[in-house]
Amino acid sequence: MSLFDKMKQAKEVLGNAKKAQEEIEKIMVQGESGAGAVKVTMKGNHKITNIEIDPSALKNDKKMLEDLIMAACNDAINKVEKEIKNKMGDLMNLPSGFKLPF
Repeated sequence: MSLFDKMKQAKEVLGNAKKAQEEIEKIMVQGESGAGAVKVTMKGNHKITNIEIDPSALKNDKKMLEDLIMAACNDAINKVEKEIKNKMGDLMNLPSGFKLPF
């Protein structure tokens, strides 16, 4: 492979990475816990944009509410990571079954 081909390939990879980043920024997921008592909305960049707490969850003790919030956040993080892997695989044209290192 010539230097020109390698440079062309590197430019293509960079272009795909930029597209992937743009797609990641569009991701929006909702994590839940306590059968929907706590809902956390998170963007692909892991920024939380909203937290909803059902009034029934406020009747629990403080520790229980903290656990519900933490579980909803973790659920959202897992969903974001799954979406990122799917988007990256699609945009990078990876063969099926290929595992990304993140």
